[in-house]
Amino acid sequence: MGLSLQEQLLNAGLVDKKQMKKADHEKRVKNRKKRKIGDSFEDRDKLRLQQQQAERAKQDQKLNAERNQQAQQKADQAAAQQLIATNQLPVEEGDVGYHYVDAGGKIKRILVIQDIADKLANGRIGLAMHNGEFVLVSAETVMKVLKRDKDLILAYNDPAQIEDDPY
Repeated sequence: MGLSLQEQLLNAGLVDKKQMKKADHEKRVKNRKKRKIGDSFEDRDKLRLQQQQAERAKQDQKLNAERNQQAQQKADQAAAQQLIATNQLPVEEGDVGYHYVDAGGKIKRILVIQDIADKLANGRIGLAMHNGEFVLVSAETVMKVLKRDKDLILAYNDPAQIEDDPY
């Protein structure tokens, strides 16, 4: 088997043992530094990857929360529509105008009989929108619908907020 390059140079007299040890030592130090630098690059890559994964997880959680909220909103709207559909009272058109403020802030008017206008004013019934039509619902139903979807109730006078007007 052949001799290593260091042994060949030593036999030829070009280097001495002290120089060989110094060269070996420098080689080991250099290799150690390379390993440390390589490890730090790997550590940085791992850290960056973990941060990206954590970011993706946050985004996924946020999207899931939004989807769940939208699904809950749809379910609440459907439940409110169903409550109105099952508890609606017949609207009897009459000659008394009942005024209410719609969602856009405009004053609207619906013609009803005097008895219904009084019940609307006293808060015993409320005016709601169902499938594009005006319907009347009881105060209990109004409260349940308001918890689910406020936009479906067009007019409701809460008896607790009605001032006792002597006139």
